[in-house]
Formats: sequence, C-alpha cells, structure tokens
Amino acid sequence: MKYRLLKYITPSVLLIAAIAGCDKGVEPITAYGVTVEYKNSNEFAITADKTVNPKDSIYFDFNISSSKEEMTYVEIQKNGVRIDTFNVTGNKTIFSGSKGYRIDSIPGDYSYRILARNRNATFLGDGGKSFKITVKPDFDFWSYRILQVPDSTAKTNKCYYSTKDGKIFSFTDGAANAAGIDFGYYFDTSFMSTASTTDDLGHTIYALTASQSQLNYYDISSWTKNATVFKKLPSSVNFVSQLTSAGAIQTLVGGNLTSGTAAFVNKISTAAGNNVIGFKRADGKLGAILIRFIQGNSPSKTTQIEVDVKVQK
Repeated sequence: MKYRLLKYITPSVLLIAAIAGCDKGVEPITAYGVTVEYKNSNEFAITADKTVNPKDSIYFDFNISSSKEEMTYVEIQKNGVRIDTFNVTGNKTIFSGSKGYRIDSIPGDYSYRILARNRNATFLGDGGKSFKITVKPDFDFWSYRILQVPDSTAKTNKCYYSTKDGKIFSFTDGAANAAGIDFGYYFDTSFMSTASTTDDLGHTIYALTASQSQLNYYDISSWTKNATVFKKLPSSVNFVSQLTSAGAIQTLVGGNLTSGTAAFVNKISTAAGNNVIGFKRADGKLGAILIRFIQGNSPSKTTQIEVDVKVQK
C-alpha cells in the first residue's frame, strides 16, 4: 500500500516542483540591480514629479549603478521614446551624467526616466522610477459656451461674454458684470435679403463700443464698454492644433491683427475662413473664438451659436 500511495503522489509532486522551479527563474524588474540617484543640484533639477510652465527648463543630474551586469549605454526617455544616449566607458557599473531640456509648449503630462542597457542594448533597469512633468497651459480655454440672440421681453437670453472667466450674461445680469464683458452676440437684420427672412449673413460678434444696432436694442449707456477689436482669421489657422500656447496665439493671432481689425465681425459661420475670429482685448491680451455650431439663421430669440474661446493669461 505504501508503494502504491507513493506511485500516485509522485507525479503531482513533480508538477508542483516544476512550477515552483519556473517561478523562481523570473525576477521582477526591481531585482535587476540598477539604481538611479537623482541629485537636486540646481533650481531646474528633477527629483520628483513637477508642474511647469510651457518652455520652462528641466535638468537631470544623476548617478546610475548596476550591481548585476555591466552597463554599456545609459538612456533618457520621454514618453517611452529615447531622446538621449550616453556611452559608458571605464567602470561600467557606475555612471554619472547630466542633461537639461526645454519643456514642451503644449500643455499635458509627459513622462521621463533614465535607464541602463548592456552591450546588446538589452534593458537592465531604471531603478523603478520615472517622473511625470505636467505642463500647465499659459492660456485660458473656455469651451462649449452658448450665446443667444437677445430677447426683447424677458431679457434673459445669454448674449454677452467674458473671456476672463468664460462666463456668459444676459442684459438682466450684464450691468453688474459689464467691466468683464469683452463682446456680445446678436443677429444683424441689415444683411437679410428681401427674398428671404432667414439669411445666414447676420450672425455678428461685437464689442460694446461698436456702433451697431444691437446697442439700441438694450439700453447699455451706463455700462462699462471694453474696446475689444476683432478680425476673421484665415482658414490656414487651426484653432485646435495650432493655437496651443500663449506664444502660438501671439504669433498666429497677433500677426493677423496688425491691420484690418474692427469693433465687430459679421457674416460668421461654421465654414472655414469664417469660423475662427481673432481678437484683442482692451488690456492687450490676444485670443481666438471658434464658431462650433449655429442654430437658426434669423433674429428669433431661439437663434444661437456655440463657441470655444482661447485667450492669453
């Protein structure tokens, strides 16, 4: 009986032993024996996750060592892609290096790490450490704001816009907030053809200083009136992919606003060439308005536009 029991147990024991043997041969990355020390040698040095402004400087000052295998290359990666490589000579178990970078202008999170490779370029380890560098925007971005044609009875349609905080106001609550209002929206009926009562030429954005018929629609004679100026930007200016920093706004918007600006812009639509409007606020800050969507083509109080706005801080 003892022999028969051993006979049936032995295969199971062998299987367990085989599995245990396989597990023992797999080492986690943290056991690779690579250590990276990051030194706080100046104000730009990275030793932990950090939030920076666009185009700020960052600096890596580091010691890296490998206790299990010689290093041939030390690599700096950004978002998993190599951006620099150092050749390790002499003592190949220890290496010291430093490198500075100018950070991206596009806001977002970027990861950086320093790692070692052997002579076959096989990954040896990174000390189990990477850093998240967050680039904060140097412009304000207000999205999905809806402006409505002014209504004459309740006077509660949101037809005024502040680019300083992305808030919209009606005539009723606009007086108390007039100092922050940079433009208004209405439908200009002077562009309507005699053949139709629904032309799409009348959508108009204007500064409160403009001598537009809208100023006679409500009595805003006692309001603060910011002297914003506007100009349609060419279709070559992409609101989403190009206006990604205050510097880009300065170049693309500011470059187009050197001439031809006015206190209002009309005939706006969602079509390229009519849907991105550059502006300069009374305080000199530059920005752009994207006409995302238009509902209605008449002076009806149900007519409205949806806009995104980017403006320098």
